[in-house]
Formats: sequence, structure tokens, C-alpha cells
Amino acid sequence: MLVGRQIGADRAAVGEVVFTTSVVGYPETLTDPSYKGQIVVFTMPLIGNYGISEDQMESDGVKAEGVAVFEATRPSHYKSAMSLDEWLRAEGVPGVSRVDTRALVLKLREHGVMMGALGPLEPDRLLRMLRGSARYDEMLYVDLVSVREPVELGEGRLCVGVVDCGVKRSIVRELLKRGFRVRLVPCRRPELAFDCDGLLLSNGPGNPKLLDFLVERVREYFEYRKPLMGICLGHQVIGLASGAGVYKLKFGHRACNKPVRDLRFTGRTYITVHNHGYAVDPRGTELKVWAVQPDDGTVEGLYHERLPLVTAQFHPEASPGPNDTKWLFDVFARMVRGHAGR
Repeated sequence: MLVGRQIGADRAAVGEVVFTTSVVGYPETLTDPSYKGQIVVFTMPLIGNYGISEDQMESDGVKAEGVAVFEATRPSHYKSAMSLDEWLRAEGVPGVSRVDTRALVLKLREHGVMMGALGPLEPDRLLRMLRGSARYDEMLYVDLVSVREPVELGEGRLCVGVVDCGVKRSIVRELLKRGFRVRLVPCRRPELAFDCDGLLLSNGPGNPKLLDFLVERVREYFEYRKPLMGICLGHQVIGLASGAGVYKLKFGHRACNKPVRDLRFTGRTYITVHNHGYAVDPRGTELKVWAVQPDDGTVEGLYHERLPLVTAQFHPEASPGPNDTKWLFDVFARMVRGHAGR
């Protein structure tokens, strides 16, 4: 048990406790729908320096269940509309500061991510709350962060369908920048975008092995032989649809400073944004590896020699983090335009 100072909402929360080593980008991190169901621990000791502004949002609000920081600082930035503490209170999300985040992260690295609870309650009540909660791996979080009905964005001649499992706004922006019309569709109804010129499976929270309904639809989409891109959870779903294995990492990759080695397109190593707790093992399938994480060998990108398909386990759209791999959207865009021009 760690004791600290309450910040944010005056309530308790339960979630899978994970950590990120990002030194900036806390608003983008906390509004990333992939963090639904998780309590985020920031290893950067000072969080809140530049406050909160609308242009930093990756969704319509905080999606993390809770936040743990060493120091929640007062902001000093001309764009800041409120402090981290004020924002969390307005969003109804609890947090804690003045805890030894280094000790907490060392525990997570040694034992792996685990369920936890935080809030202004006695330890025994928090423990009962934790024991009575479902585990992260058992919850179908994509239903909580996906659109309910199709949404049309942009006016491009060519359409890219985005299966919304919790898509970040930056992914949609990258598609719009390349002149595509974007159709966001619910994760439960991907077939509503099968008539588009290409399909993108988005990032999102939770255990990919619970998404049998989406895996089956992706297998059907393979038969169309249309361009397909997957990012993060989308990468994992494409892997499952292709017969690959998916396994949980001990403590995951969450940061905006993770290396990825490109084995196919450029031969370079890039610093990239990661937020994933699962990984794909494509052995025995027709999928080929184009990118790996050199620190531990995790597969970070896949392609197919017969189908117009490319995936990224990392986040090429960044936000937060370096923009070094946004070119992957250009690879997908060429696939879409090439297929449409046949």
C-alpha cells in the first residue's frame, strides 16, 4: 500500500495499474481510449507543468480510470485552461500525488501489471472493492469507447473506413490530411465500412482475445482483397484473424521514446510511441514481420505478401511523441489509391 495526497475527483477507482515513461503528453495519454480500464502511473516526476488545453485531447475526455504521479504541479503556459487537478475533478477521475512512483514502477516491472485501487477510503474498503472487481483481461472495454452509429468526416473522393475500437483523433486527422473521406463505424459493425476503398482497424483497450466477433468479420474482409491497416489493437485483431497467437507482456510498452527497427521499408530504427500490453506471435501464418522492438524482440509491424495489408503495434500517428513514422500512413494511402485506380 502507498499513501499519498488526493488529487482529482473525490471517489475511488479500480483498474489495471500500468506505467508510462513518457516525459510529456499527459493530456494525450489520459484521453487515449486505449487506457480505458487502467490506472496510469507516470514515471516523470513532475506532471502538469503546461496545464490542459483542448488541442491536446485525443478523445472527448479522460479515459483512464485513475492517475498516480509524484508531483502534480501548477501549470505555466499561455494555452493552459486548467490544472491537472482541476481537469481530473471536472472529469470525475480520481488521482493521487506524492507517492513514490519509482518504487511502484519497480514493483510492476518485477511482478508485472496488476489490478489496483486508489481513492480516499480506508485500506480495507479499497481492498474489498478491488477483490470484488472483475479483472482487466475479462472486460470488453471496446464497447465503452466505440461510436454507436456511423460518422462521416471529410469530403474526399476515396473513402477509408475506420473500425472504431477506441480510435485516437490523431489517426483520423492523418487520414483526412491525405485527402480521404473517413467513415467511423462501431467495432461491432465493421461491415458498414466494407464498401469503402480501404479499412483501418483502430487502437483500443482491453484483451484482444475477447473480440471474436471482430476477428470473424476481419476474416471476411480478407476475401475482398482491399487495403487494410491495423494500429495497436487493430494489429492484434488482424494477427488473430490470420491465425497468429497473441500473448500478454509482463508490463507492456507505454512511452513515447521506444525504438522500432524497420526491416522492410527503410531499414532504419525509429523512436516511436507505444501503448500496448499484448503482442502478436505470427509464426505459422502468412504474415511477415516488417518491424520489431530491438530491446525485447516484440513484433511491432506486419505485412502480407499476397494481400494489401500493413499493421503497426506502435502508434505511427504519435500524439504525444515524435512524428518519425507518420510515413506509414503514406504507405497505406498508396495502397488505397493503387487499389482504387485499378
